[in-house]
Amino acid sequence: MAKTGNGGEGEGGGAEEPPQGTATVNIPLILQNLANQALIGCTIWSGGLGYTALTEQTQLGPGPIVFGIAGVIPMLALSRKIETSESPYVAGLNLSTNMAVLRLFGATPQPVVALLISFVVALLTGIVEETTFRGQALPAFAVYYGNGDVFIGALLSTLLFAVLHTNPLSFFKGGDAFMDNFALLILQIVNGAIFALLFVVSGNLAVPIITHTLYDLYTFYKTHMVDVAGQMQYAEEAMPICSSNTVEKKWISERGEDWLREAKQSFYLMDTNQDGELSRKELRVAMYQYGVNLSKVESQQVKSAADTDESGSIDFDEYLDYIGPLGSKYKAVRNTLLGPT
Repeated sequence: MAKTGNGGEGEGGGAEEPPQGTATVNIPLILQNLANQALIGCTIWSGGLGYTALTEQTQLGPGPIVFGIAGVIPMLALSRKIETSESPYVAGLNLSTNMAVLRLFGATPQPVVALLISFVVALLTGIVEETTFRGQALPAFAVYYGNGDVFIGALLSTLLFAVLHTNPLSFFKGGDAFMDNFALLILQIVNGAIFALLFVVSGNLAVPIITHTLYDLYTFYKTHMVDVAGQMQYAEEAMPICSSNTVEKKWISERGEDWLREAKQSFYLMDTNQDGELSRKELRVAMYQYGVNLSKVESQQVKSAADTDESGSIDFDEYLDYIGPLGSKYKAVRNTLLGPT
């Protein structure tokens, strides 16, 4: 699944907060994704070269299934590492993936529908892309450019796979667009190399197809249920409360009910481990996704400024005290780093 894009401009130079979408499934977008895969794999459905490669190089059975499941383990480990990283070089991948899944399934958890659609899309993608890149491109490159060297075929097909999963125009835009696309290119090279290795070692297209399908299924479904809909549901249903009615009335009086409600939701969207407090890492990652790129030192400065009781994390009262006087987190962060402007 492609992971590209970065935020636009928002208040105080930051990006707009991610849209919350709707509870409905984006049928046109899903059909477009399916149509794209169907078009790429047209020779599979028409009985052409793709069909020949798929039928001749695919053998299902207990062995390939176990091999395919085992193959996805290192990919999921890498994916988890990226998901929990605070590096700005990969935060853009997480944000763009979340936005893509949000557009597909909306902000309300849909466990059954999302699972079924994710499985269909993942299975079709696994069959088409593995047949195309590993079943056809890899041996063709090995013959025409490597004199039969499978390593050359694997290398060239992996590079082709990675390039076609990025947006080449983004490399010419510079800045965050370049870094996001470069990080995506590296990730897709790693993924493509794993698929190629599984195919070369097993000699069976079923293995990388199973691995690819499981990986995409995880990406779609986990992102929807946990990172997008789950987090938004947490933000809506488990709204943080102030330490007292007095504090709550104070901010309603000074900033209004709408501001306080948005502050509560913003706090819990940033609180990704759902412990009711913001760590320095959560703060840094969230601000990057809102368009404010903080270094570790800067994020520590912001955390220290907000964490008035020096507990090591920011509770909701402290968060309100930090952003309230200026009205927004962007202005509060800017003033912390640059001083009053």
